[in-house]
Amino acid sequence: MQRLIINADDFGISIEVNSAICECFKRFMITGTTLMVNMPHAEEAAQLAKDEGFYERVGLHLNLTSGYPLTENIRSFSCFCGRDGRFNASFQKKTSERLYLTKAEAGAAAEEMEEQIKKYLSFGLDNKHLDSHHHVHTNPSIYPSLEPLIKKYGMRSVRLSRNIYGRMSLLKTFYKKHYNARLKKSGIYTTDYFGSFIDFKRGYTKIPEKSLTEIMVHPMYSDSGELLDTEIPMDHEKDFFNSIGVVYEYY
Repeated sequence: MQRLIINADDFGISIEVNSAICECFKRFMITGTTLMVNMPHAEEAAQLAKDEGFYERVGLHLNLTSGYPLTENIRSFSCFCGRDGRFNASFQKKTSERLYLTKAEAGAAAEEMEEQIKKYLSFGLDNKHLDSHHHVHTNPSIYPSLEPLIKKYGMRSVRLSRNIYGRMSLLKTFYKKHYNARLKKSGIYTTDYFGSFIDFKRGYTKIPEKSLTEIMVHPMYSDSGELLDTEIPMDHEKDFFNSIGVVYEYY
């Protein structure tokens, strides 16, 4: 029997997503969520978590690619922000910058990540799980600056790099394996596997029983009000999990 953590990313990004995630908890479609503390509806999301009784299941969705940063220094680096001061995801789109940042750029990223961790903790959320928007925390140029902060603030668990989907380049395969090995060696709690619902559906028969897998979902509503994981009906996902037999867990 498969053991699953189902995490809803992007809590706080919009009113619609906040509502969809709350409904997912009520319908037992997810076991946790992670909050984007720099987004306009983050405070509303944190309050909803307390009001709806799932605040202990809310981790941090670290964000260096969307919205406005919490710190000023990072806005001066074009690899992170545009002239309007918003994150532009430029560094995430360039392999060279995903692999390497200058000392000043890495320092600015560290300042922003620390401020986001502090804001997360200021909401009184003590789950202390960490993942990130667009998986930036797994980048070789980012994780070395993040690792000391994880230890400093006592973050309890961290998401793996995606490891249950198909063919990848040799470079991507190497860095994913290196990151995952480094994370496990650090002693921080994590799962054995991580990917999307589609990844899992295609590859779950190859995952050893009793392994723990995290599945990321992105709840939202269709025009008709149906709960979707981006484009996939979440009722369909739940039916599939029920059909194969799973045990739900959480960070």
